[in-house]
Amino acid sequence: MHETAGPSPRRAAATRGMAALGAYAALSAGFDVYAGERVQQYSPMVLAALSFGCVIVVFLGWDLVTRGPAEVLRPVRARRRDVLALNVTTAVGWLTMLYALVRLEPAIVNVVGLAVGPVLTVLLEPVLRRGARPLRAETVVSFAITGFLAVLVWASLAGRSAVGGLDTGDAVIGLLLTLVSGIASTGNVIFSKRLSDAGFGPRAVMSVRFPVTLVISWGAVLLSGQAGELGAALPSAAVLAVLGVGLPLYLIQVGIRHTEPVTASLFSALSPPLAFLFQLTDARLSVAPLTLGCIVAITLLIGVGLLARHRHERRALSSPRAPAGPAYRQPVHPDREGARPL
Repeated sequence: MHETAGPSPRRAAATRGMAALGAYAALSAGFDVYAGERVQQYSPMVLAALSFGCVIVVFLGWDLVTRGPAEVLRPVRARRRDVLALNVTTAVGWLTMLYALVRLEPAIVNVVGLAVGPVLTVLLEPVLRRGARPLRAETVVSFAITGFLAVLVWASLAGRSAVGGLDTGDAVIGLLLTLVSGIASTGNVIFSKRLSDAGFGPRAVMSVRFPVTLVISWGAVLLSGQAGELGAALPSAAVLAVLGVGLPLYLIQVGIRHTEPVTASLFSALSPPLAFLFQLTDARLSVAPLTLGCIVAITLLIGVGLLARHRHERRALSSPRAPAGPAYRQPVHPDREGARPL
């Protein structure tokens, strides 16, 4: 029996989504390593204020000129709570991650912050997106990842990470900040998907997701007397704005639009092996075999989860009607930004 031509656009959209998520994973790894080195020189809040300031000027300015204020504010009017939740989770996720990089090696911040996402997505998504249930394989993989995360936590506390011996207080604070960042990032993915399900494309979401981050970071810089660092930190912040914030967040928004949240969380967690390789360029850090072993194991588990999702999607495409299994189908909504796929 031949497969009909109807599902082809859906398969092409999924391919675009996974390609965007793969590019996001690589940029995310590079960001963690570069930011981990920069936060040793400049205040994380100064870097955040400048980076997110540049990003919001570009995306919001572009949207105001091309679509007008009424269209830019459409997500706020239609989905006020989701936009607010997206703003809060964006601010919490990014700011806690920057401060965690002051205390921990980038690969551990990357892997804990991202790999905790699939576990939390499995637990939270049925609550935040009614009717959504991950595949059984995705659930098993997500909880297996938790075990390796526990080993990484122990390695950091025992001084067996690339940073070497750490003050216990610093290690605990760094890990707590990383876990908070991971929790916030999980909510970020889910609320981004809710907006995408409502028909808002990547440009529309990017234009309204940063105001809370901007207010918090600039308020903290001005109130703490750190304004004197702004000029010196601007070149580093500009690099972070383009390669660490603006482009990666746009790519993950494209990926979320065309895939399910648990797939996005699993795919995004492929960046830790790259972070491990990138961080070898940082003279502060040494090779940590235990970290590498855990990262490889987590990456293999992620691959298993992605393969399970791919097989499920292929069965769904070849079936004349939706399967009755535990997984869900991605809803299709009109693109309110135009006919061009993003």
